[in-house]
Amino acid sequence: MNNDIEHLLATAADDTDRPLNTDVDHLLIRARRSVRRTRIATASTAVLTTAAIIGGIATWSATRDESAGPAGRPTGQTITIDVKTGRIVDNETGKTVVPAPPVSPLADAEVLRRCSEYDLAYARLIDSEHKTADKAGPVNGRWKVVVKSGDQSVLNALLLSPDQSVVATCTMDGPAKPESMGRTSPATVAARSQYRSPLSVRDGFRVPAPGVARVLIDIEGESNPREALVGSDGFVTLGHPGKDDKLITLDRIRGYDAAGKKVYDQTPKPFTAPARTVDPAVTVKTAQAITPVVVLTKEPGTGRPLIAAPPVSPLTDEQVTTRCEGVDEIYFKDLDKGGVNTDDAVIKAAGPISRAWQVALKTGTGDKLTAVLISPDKRVYAWCHMLTPTAKGAYDYTRGAVQADGRFAKSPDFAMVPDGVAQIVVDLPTGPTRALISNGYFIWGLTGGNSGVKSVQVHGYDAQGKQVYNQPMDLDVDFD
Repeated sequence: MNNDIEHLLATAADDTDRPLNTDVDHLLIRARRSVRRTRIATASTAVLTTAAIIGGIATWSATRDESAGPAGRPTGQTITIDVKTGRIVDNETGKTVVPAPPVSPLADAEVLRRCSEYDLAYARLIDSEHKTADKAGPVNGRWKVVVKSGDQSVLNALLLSPDQSVVATCTMDGPAKPESMGRTSPATVAARSQYRSPLSVRDGFRVPAPGVARVLIDIEGESNPREALVGSDGFVTLGHPGKDDKLITLDRIRGYDAAGKKVYDQTPKPFTAPARTVDPAVTVKTAQAITPVVVLTKEPGTGRPLIAAPPVSPLTDEQVTTRCEGVDEIYFKDLDKGGVNTDDAVIKAAGPISRAWQVALKTGTGDKLTAVLISPDKRVYAWCHMLTPTAKGAYDYTRGAVQADGRFAKSPDFAMVPDGVAQIVVDLPTGPTRALISNGYFIWGLTGGNSGVKSVQVHGYDAQGKQVYNQPMDLDVDFD
C-alpha cells in the first residue's frame, strides 16, 4: 500500500507500473510520509522474546527452505563464521555482526492463513466496489512466503502474489493481533536497497544478486553491522520491529554466497529532489465559502443516509498551534536526515509554526487531533495529526508549498474545496460520508478516514444540492 519515495523512484525504471509522478510537492510529501509512518505505529508494538532471538543465532543461510538447518564452515570466505555459535565477524572491520532475526517456526500455510485474515485493504475495496490499485487479488493459499521471521506468536513476513506483481508485508504482534499489513510492487521493494531513504525495521527489501545466502547491513548510527534474514528470490527482512521499532537508514548492504564470499556490495545513494522555485507573488487561493440552501441528508442517486462529518476539534486554535509546534520542531530536525532534499527553500522559508499561523481546519475528539495550519505568508501548509497531547506520543506530520496556480498540491490527507462547491460527500467503505469543510479545506476523518483504503470518489454539490464535482482521490493508508 506504500506510495513512498522508493516507489516513485522505482516506477521510473519499471514501465509496467504507473508513470512517475514528477510533481515535486507530491514527491516530498510521499517521501516524508515514509519517514513518519512508524511514529504512528509505535503505539502498538511487541517485542521478540529473548529465547527467540537466541534461537536465531545458529541459523546459517536462513533461506526459505523449511527443512534446511545450519550449514558447515564455509571456505574462501570474506566473513568469519563461528560454527559453534553461528556468530559472524566482519573481516573488513573486525566487528561482530548482530545476528539475523529468527526464522519463524510457523508453516507457510499458517503464515498465509494468519495474514490473509488481515489483508483488509483489498477486502474493503472489493466490498465498496472500488477499483483496486493492483490485480493480484487478496492474500490466500496461492501466495508464496518468500521470507518469514518471528516465533509462534509474533510474525514478520513478505508474501509474493501468484502473478509476482505484488509483495505484501505482514507484521503481527500475535496470532490474532495484526500490527501492519501493506501491499507494494517488487520494484518498490528492490528500490529500498538502492536509495538512501529511511525505512521502518518491518520493511523488507530485495538484494538483486543470485546465490546470496547471507546479507550484512550497515545502519546509520549503529556501530556493528546487522545480519538480515535471507529468503527466496533475494528477499530479506530485519524481522519484527518489537522494542527496536524505529526508522533506520541503510548505509551499506553486502551479500555473501554459501561459502561466505562477497558477491554483492551496495551503498545506497541519496535522492535529491529537483530545486523548486515559486513566484513570491503567489499565495494560496481558496474557494469562496458557500452556505448550502438545500442540506443533503442522503446520497443523491442512491438514497443512502449520509454519515455525519467528522467533528470540529474542541481545542482552541492556540491549543492546536501549541501542540503542533512540538512535532514541527522534530520535523525540522528530520529535514537534515534521510536523503530527501534538505534544502527545500520553499518550505523552510515559512519557518517554524508559531501563533501567527492560521488554524484553517481542525478535527478530533479528546486528545486526538488533526489540523491544517497555514503560514502567515499563505504559501505553506502544515498538516498535523496527533493521538496524544504532546509529541512524545504517536503523531504524523507533513508540509507542502503553494503551486503556481495558487493551490496546494493534492494531499492524501485532506483537500481544498473546489470552486462552486457547498457540500462534499466522500464514498468510504463505511458508507457515503459528509466531509468537514472549513476555510476552503475539507477532510473526511481523523486522518482522512482512509485506513486500509487506497482511493475514494469525491462528490461536490452546490448550494441547491446539485452535483457539480465528481473526481477520484488517491489516499495514503494510515492509522487512526
